[in-house]
Amino acid sequence: MRFSILLNIIAVMIIFEYFTNTKPIYNTFMDYTVEEVELDENLKKLLRQKLYHLSFIPENFNTATTASEFIFTESLIELNKYFKAGNIKIEPLGGEPELFRSRKNADIYLPSILLATSTLLENPNILSVILNILSSFIYDNVKGKIGKKTAKIELYIEKEENGKFLKIEYNGDAEGIKELEKIIKSL
Repeated sequence: MRFSILLNIIAVMIIFEYFTNTKPIYNTFMDYTVEEVELDENLKKLLRQKLYHLSFIPENFNTATTASEFIFTESLIELNKYFKAGNIKIEPLGGEPELFRSRKNADIYLPSILLATSTLLENPNILSVILNILSSFIYDNVKGKIGKKTAKIELYIEKEENGKFLKIEYNGDAEGIKELEKIIKSL
């Protein structure tokens, strides 16, 4: 009797995972979307440079007409300290940001991060390190708070073809962000 109940629960979980992008992972929650985008034209227009490293991307990248108009989420400042502590150099596109957007709700909005192909080739473990740092940052910002808190982030990962990127939008908790590595490597 108990064994058949367990089988039914497992079957429901498998069906749920198969038909949705919302993945139950133990006590975690994550929702994500993946799409292919082109950023190179915007980069050439705004920055006149090619991407060869790891960068924070502004929220208004597609609408800004100059790099001085870039707006970053305010969590960039604190998150960058975590990256520096982990010996990861990550620079905001367009140089040191001047404009920040502050949000007054329970969710954590992280700056978008771009990973260039050269960065991934030079250090195959960089993705794991970045996701662990993001997970630690999220965990540190939700511990001791009441209610369910989620984090939102966009990752842009350069594909082998020039100018093509995978845009991964993540909405979930600290534990779920670690699962992104498996998803990204499967793409």
